[in-house]
Amino acid sequence: MAFGKMLSAIGVASALAVTAFGSVGSTAFAADTAAKPAAQTAAQPAAQPANQAAPATTTTPVVSAAENPAAANEVQTPALAMAQPTNLPSVHSDGTAQGIAPLDLVCGNFSFNGPSFTETCNGPLWRPFVDCTDGNRYVSTVDFSGLFRVRLTCPVGDAWRGGAYDLS
Repeated sequence: MAFGKMLSAIGVASALAVTAFGSVGSTAFAADTAAKPAAQTAAQPAAQPANQAAPATTTTPVVSAAENPAAANEVQTPALAMAQPTNLPSVHSDGTAQGIAPLDLVCGNFSFNGPSFTETCNGPLWRPFVDCTDGNRYVSTVDFSGLFRVRLTCPVGDAWRGGAYDLS
């Protein structure tokens, strides 16, 4: 019984501490918000109505076969960036697929030559990647739409696997 009373007291004390900390944090936030200069507040865009979605912005350029048919006949060599972990569906050069097998992305004609990996892919929107012997995955800094042959070159080590992410 005494143990139960002690737990009750600790619970009440913890709740009071959280409430006190929360009110101090709220006061600090309110003071910080009130201290913003009027020019900085005026420069912020007005909030959009709840029923209107913000327009999608993309920071990755897209090369489209429909807009540039001549580019589809050339091997593309986009710049690379180190990949972040992702759960995007993808097709791999070893014939496996990650996640749900992409329905709109088909890749093939894979070739490896030292640090270079070359593949041909066709899909509405996709991004190629290469796995290198330095233990890293590198992805294209450009997305592709349509049929393209791409060559990715490892900055360090040799290419041992590659593929493409389905972004559609």
